[in-house]
Amino acid sequence: MQKIRKGVSRTIVIVAIVVIIIIVGAGVFALTRTSTSSPTSTTSTTTPITSSTSVSTSTTSTTSSTSNSSVAPNTNQIVIDEANNPDTLDPSSAFSSNGVEINMNVNMPLIFYAKGSYTQFIPVLATSWNESSDGMTYTFVLRQDVHYSNGDPFNAYVVWYNVYRGLITNAPVDFIFGLCLNSSGVTAGDLNSFDNAQNSPNGNTTLMQIMDNASDSVTVLNSSVVQFHLEYAFTAFLELVMGPPFEYVDPYVVGQHGGVIVNTPNPWMAVNGSTVGDGPYVEQIFIPNQYTILVSNPNYWAQNMTNNYILAPGAIPKIILNYKTDELTRSLDLDTDKAQAAVITFNDINNVLQSSKNLYVPNIGPSGDIESILINAEKAPFNNTLVRQAVINAINMSQIQSTVYEGYIIPVVGPEPTNIPYYNSSMTPPSINVSKAKALLAEAGYPGGKGLPTVTFVYPQSEYVNLIAQILVEDFANIGITLQAQQLTYDTYTSVGGILGNDSGAPNLYYSDWTFYPDFSGYEYLIDAQLGLFPYFNNQTIHNLVIESNSQLNTTLRAQEISQITHDVQQQAAVIWLGQATDLFETGGGYGPEVWNTCVGGMWYSAAFMSVDFNSLRYVCTP
Repeated sequence: MQKIRKGVSRTIVIVAIVVIIIIVGAGVFALTRTSTSSPTSTTSTTTPITSSTSVSTSTTSTTSSTSNSSVAPNTNQIVIDEANNPDTLDPSSAFSSNGVEINMNVNMPLIFYAKGSYTQFIPVLATSWNESSDGMTYTFVLRQDVHYSNGDPFNAYVVWYNVYRGLITNAPVDFIFGLCLNSSGVTAGDLNSFDNAQNSPNGNTTLMQIMDNASDSVTVLNSSVVQFHLEYAFTAFLELVMGPPFEYVDPYVVGQHGGVIVNTPNPWMAVNGSTVGDGPYVEQIFIPNQYTILVSNPNYWAQNMTNNYILAPGAIPKIILNYKTDELTRSLDLDTDKAQAAVITFNDINNVLQSSKNLYVPNIGPSGDIESILINAEKAPFNNTLVRQAVINAINMSQIQSTVYEGYIIPVVGPEPTNIPYYNSSMTPPSINVSKAKALLAEAGYPGGKGLPTVTFVYPQSEYVNLIAQILVEDFANIGITLQAQQLTYDTYTSVGGILGNDSGAPNLYYSDWTFYPDFSGYEYLIDAQLGLFPYFNNQTIHNLVIESNSQLNTTLRAQEISQITHDVQQQAAVIWLGQATDLFETGGGYGPEVWNTCVGGMWYSAAFMSVDFNSLRYVCTP
């Protein structure tokens, strides 16, 4: 247990609860021109959005007219409207999906999943790798022809530097490094002494001895071979190294702009950290809360490589990401061709699609996004299993899924999504049963809800989550429970989420939107408070099984352990599983899928797991 928790700070807890990490996705999917309807026949009653000739850049207001004229797009660029700002553009620190999608275009990982597979891997910056029989040691042989956009080389020393930089700075996403690695034997001073454009120890024998130390978590065998020594066998280690924070920035750039400070992210890198990279794009400019511009890497080392689709250069030279919090602004930008894609909240998707024949949501199937409400079992009244079971039976989940998510969600028994290994499809979510809910409350000593305090539910500013809250208020009232729904600003929401579950100020219910790498170990945080992220459910039996499954090398036994965990979580009524979002690529907490112009085509893959985000998008017609 202590090894799992190593490196997890309270700051991480606060940040982690609000943001989405990585969109796992269902696998490979194409942006085609044929799918223009939603997956449900639900009809929205909202007035259709009309075209506009003037849309302000403000995030709070728009100006519209009845004209149907539009702005001819520059086909050398794609504009995407997003609903929230990235947390950081430092690839080793980005935790939100908005930050990750940028950084994964700029700095590459060692490997990715093979196209359409969650069991096979293909090389990216590594050419080959092997795992010891005990699952404790992983060795990667690296490409020797990789350079950053400024000409500095990528090598095994760079990998070493980046892992220890993450462990020592302890930025939000860097708790991932601490799952099975540690910083023992390396200091911030050691990292800061690694400071030359050749990214080499350059005769520094003291530093070389540290890098060569086989007792440390990361060992450099030579400039093109790096070895990881795990604290314990971690079954999903290869999944870990495919995504954040296992992207590798240029150490010399960091050294020239503040270096490494213990427990402190680099402020210069937070804004400029993706201006230099080894991926198909680099950051041209980032204006927080306004926009980011990515441009093709002019010195991309894989520019002429044709046998690896992941490493392909970007087909579109410029990607513009606008951050617009106002839903109507994003919708109007789509309608007037000012944006070729935009994040649209779930409950507004059908209305937006009906406003134009030129828009669609890619039909990619189940995503990796688990929508849920975390139940605080650490304090009354939900420290009583019967009360938790009662409220779950009282919720009209089918109403939420059809009217709020408009069909862009499927039922799920968490914590893992339906489309990743070891999901047990024989388990089914509970359906509404008000009579059973009332009986459970009576058995718990609260007949008709009498004696129960007002229950609090907190969630971020979100149009569709606000609708969920309204339904919950009615459903809880049906069994005699008063629910106080509190829509908070993101800053307040995150600060509340950092309160320990047994604290008097902690909420009873907490909205969560969670996505991570496609393995059970990427979702176990939702149901195990001892892992240090979500402080609401702590069951020692479940925790012990979680730790055992993380190190289980026998796939049959691991499947049994994960199935037992899922069964126990359901029996304990640990979480209200709202569902698994579908047709979803990029999202921010409380938002929804991207709606696309039908003239944008190409192949997209799961961000951070099967390819970079933007390198093969292209225009197939003129909007």
